[in-house]
Amino acid sequence: MGVVIRKMKVEDLVDAKGIDLLCWNDLMEKSYGIKGKLSARTDESILSFLHSDPEGAFVASDEFAGVIGSCFSHVWGTTGWVGPLSVLPSYQARGLGKELLRSSLRYLEDQRCVDIGLETMPESSTNLGMYLKVGLRPEGMVFVLGKKIEPHELQDESFERVSIERYSESQAQEKLKGRFKNISNALRMGLDYSKEVDLTMNYSLGDTLVATLKEKVAGFAVVHTVQKRMNISATSVRMLAVDPGAKLDVFETLIASAELMAADAGTKEISIAVPASCRRALDSVFSRGYSIVQSFERLMWMGSSGMSDTSFNLCTWSG
Repeated sequence: MGVVIRKMKVEDLVDAKGIDLLCWNDLMEKSYGIKGKLSARTDESILSFLHSDPEGAFVASDEFAGVIGSCFSHVWGTTGWVGPLSVLPSYQARGLGKELLRSSLRYLEDQRCVDIGLETMPESSTNLGMYLKVGLRPEGMVFVLGKKIEPHELQDESFERVSIERYSESQAQEKLKGRFKNISNALRMGLDYSKEVDLTMNYSLGDTLVATLKEKVAGFAVVHTVQKRMNISATSVRMLAVDPGAKLDVFETLIASAELMAADAGTKEISIAVPASCRRALDSVFSRGYSIVQSFERLMWMGSSGMSDTSFNLCTWSG
């Protein structure tokens, strides 16, 4: 079979969207007996994947069938992760997924990332087995917690010590980005979430909430309010980071503000990814009526996952 792994082009995105849809619906049917439930990713969503790191996006191309697989890479400072990775169901079990994965891992190493990994659904024995065979190691669980938004229940909340502003409305965006980098780096040396702030703005995916305590930026949350897939309308907290020196009320104010933002956007659900090891964050979101809707296993190729029970460093390494 004449298959080559090459860098992705913009014109490959149509095929990448189609492959992604077929793969996820195939997985849903095989794992849960649910047939044809998902719809395609939105153009904004998949474009943001490509432009996160264009040089780290790859496709598997067959000389007759065309594009049959795709993989995206993401660099957050010295942290890098892979995803989503998709291969057409009819071409799976031929080693193409491993080759796409290795291309992405090599790219992340070339970018001098010291922490490299990905997340996968632990119930998918096929995916989990492939990643373990390549050499990734399990690091811990990440729970996606969600709840329905009831606007009338959000109006009674008030925030006294922590003030919130939207990044899009700030007159000091560059200064704020510098602070975001500092907070990221304090959570994990070399980590930098500021690229996701830019991607969220450039592709109109949502906004970034900025928490200020005693006239100092103490945390931020990148919140996506637009659809990731055509039939899924929900707000997601893409990442939430709190200065290690700040207290729980900064985290809780950011969560409450994200819920208000979701209500303002007209979405009826909100979700946030929380590492299983971050007990304080889990206790807080459970107390607000969230429940677990999905789980991922974080797997590491090298370095550390950055998950900790002593800090608020919440994100998902999954597309």
